[in-house]
Amino acid sequence: MKFTTLSIARKLKFYQLIVYAQVLENGSILRAAQALNLTQPSVTKVIHELEAYFGAPLLVRGNRGVTATPLGERILQRSKSFIADLRLLTDEVNAFLEGSSGHVIVGTLISASAWLLPRAAQLLKQKAPKVLLSLRVGQMDQLFPALADGELDLVVGRVPDDWNFRNESPLLKVEPLYREALCVVAGARHPMHKKKRVKFADLHDYPWVLPTRDSFLRRTADALFAEAGLPVPDNVVESLSILTNITLMQDQRTIALMPREAIRNFAEAGLLSEFDLGGLLPFGDIGCFHSATREPTPAALMLRECLRAASREHVRDFDDSKPAQGTSAQA
Repeated sequence: MKFTTLSIARKLKFYQLIVYAQVLENGSILRAAQALNLTQPSVTKVIHELEAYFGAPLLVRGNRGVTATPLGERILQRSKSFIADLRLLTDEVNAFLEGSSGHVIVGTLISASAWLLPRAAQLLKQKAPKVLLSLRVGQMDQLFPALADGELDLVVGRVPDDWNFRNESPLLKVEPLYREALCVVAGARHPMHKKKRVKFADLHDYPWVLPTRDSFLRRTADALFAEAGLPVPDNVVESLSILTNITLMQDQRTIALMPREAIRNFAEAGLLSEFDLGGLLPFGDIGCFHSATREPTPAALMLRECLRAASREHVRDFDDSKPAQGTSAQA
């Protein structure tokens, strides 16, 4: 059977593509049914209809769930673009008929999720309470392809040093929001806080929490130890979980390297205290990434403006030239 644009337009439904994409995203027909609030037989029927129409299997069923066949993978990639455009159309119609509404999906990692995004979300809800905001936390190597495919509207996080040379850069644009620094931090009663000024060598033998090895932040951490002429500590827990890191540091011995914004609220609450190492530790620009080829939804445009406003607050209220509140320099 030879397909034509008209024959596919007559037979194929957006609904079927959405169901199919959900099955592959969840890796399971059952979980897709739960996510879509459908019965499992209903989802199975849609998959059978698609496979019957294309005359070929689209899914491979295995012990670890379902994956796409080569044909199914091609259909999935095109479906992501259709679904993204459909979501844009939905938001524009809702915004026209009801005022400020819609749905914006944002990918992020810890450098932006601790303070910047919550503050931007507050500003967004003040401006447009009907907008649904969904946050997805992950690594940039996962988030950038999802943004390029239209699964995400925005990604907020550190701008990679090699950004202009990355595969995704022609498909995405980035708006730098502010420059972030790193800090070396521990529980507020760590014994080394008694010293007004410390060096990396003074802290090296304590337990450390460092970012996972697949993260941009870990490469920065390794470089800082190398510049100090030190190996990476032996006693290490690898974690990007803010709550896990803070809990570990409450033993008053464990030390962590984290973005200053990520520890802001906890330093102000007296749970953490930053070491004065005699200067700022570079981290890089925090930016907002968006598609270079797809028009943003009205909700995404509103959130971008709220991110700018929150960034201006950050620069005004959190002076990077001084240690965070509760640091040893103030103790």
